[in-house]
Amino acid sequence: MSLNLLYSMREGIVGLKRARMASVITVSTIAITMTLLGLFLILTFNIQGIAQSFRNKMTFEVFIDNSLESTDIQLLEKNIIDLEGVEDVTFISKEEALERYRRDFENDPLEIVGYNPLPPSFQVKLKQDYRYPERAEDVVRKTEALEGVDKVVYHENLFRLVYRYSRIVILVDVALFLTVLLAAILLVANTLRLTILSQRKTIQIMELVGATEGFIRRPYLIQGMLQGGIGGGIGSFIVLIIVQGVSLRFPDFLRVTIPMLLFPLALGLALGFIGAAIGLGRFLKTA
Repeated sequence: MSLNLLYSMREGIVGLKRARMASVITVSTIAITMTLLGLFLILTFNIQGIAQSFRNKMTFEVFIDNSLESTDIQLLEKNIIDLEGVEDVTFISKEEALERYRRDFENDPLEIVGYNPLPPSFQVKLKQDYRYPERAEDVVRKTEALEGVDKVVYHENLFRLVYRYSRIVILVDVALFLTVLLAAILLVANTLRLTILSQRKTIQIMELVGATEGFIRRPYLIQGMLQGGIGGGIGSFIVLIIVQGVSLRFPDFLRVTIPMLLFPLALGLALGFIGAAIGLGRFLKTA
């Protein structure tokens, strides 16, 4: 490690002590904002996972005419598979439908009506690109038009609801992320501006004795990264505590990865560097 870098690191740490109150405010604010962003990242990931799980299970039931012969059923199955957007078709016989009904409702239609009233059907799974309300409904309409189809059951409202609210969550998260990001950058930049202004004479002396711009800038960049890193580290720790608390109360409720937990720390470091660079860019030349 070069002497210049050691000097810059030492001066960056000393700079935190010189502007102690401003540094405490900046670190605290970054810690709060990074905690919020970390929690929103985890929330978004899990909500998107639920929405994706729903989309992966986006199927619809095609009930067919009871009078169809086996050859007609096979032809209808081929016609459904040939539709654009259909990935897979599963045939459910009357007997299978009866077993599912008994298992799901713990009731036996045979004991009530004396015969099996459930019709045979197809369970249709859509391709990935068609697991969205508009495209899925287009496939449903084409299926309904096929000869031998009695009724198509598609949970339109449920899938529209999941799709709509998952998009809303993403938009809210993006807006919040950008707002907090800008606030954190401006906060660090303002702290560095105050520090630089308070040391204007020192900087002028360094310029007079021939110090390069990089030599002057480096301690302030390190100071900004320290502020962001400390705030981000606190944010990561708080997020970890909250996730652990939720997991103890509701096991398997949240899916969390290590990069998610480290996200506040990494973003804090980046924000500290960017904020310091902005502060230096605006005020160092006027020192």
